[in-house]
Amino acid sequence: MKKVFTAALSAVIFITSCSSTDKPAGDVATDKQTKTAVANPGKMDAFMLMLDGTEGSAQKAADAYFTDSLKNSLEESNSLTFVNYNMMDAKVVAVDGPCCTMEAKAGVTTRSFKLCWQGDKVISVEDLGIK
Repeated sequence: MKKVFTAALSAVIFITSCSSTDKPAGDVATDKQTKTAVANPGKMDAFMLMLDGTEGSAQKAADAYFTDSLKNSLEESNSLTFVNYNMMDAKVVAVDGPCCTMEAKAGVTTRSFKLCWQGDKVISVEDLGIK
């Protein structure tokens, strides 16, 4: 009986010690990664809120935040552009200076776009395709 009790106690101590969720002391790199947040460029947050999945929401967002020259170049394009998708649940997945990569649901797919900002206006948009 004593051996069974000792074995059970040893097992409990072992399991408890292995399931600890405490971070090792002095893990500065991990702490900095979780606390560092990069701000989205321009008015990216307001822009993404406009993408609500309804018909024409991308066009409204483009009208509000794209430069006139960018809107003109998209209109002249003979292929599908940013404004042709009904996007929702947009999120920024990467920021590189004034540019950011955004992903948004478009129907059953998730599309990726790279948007570059100058002040409060998008000066370029690149369709990165389906994720």
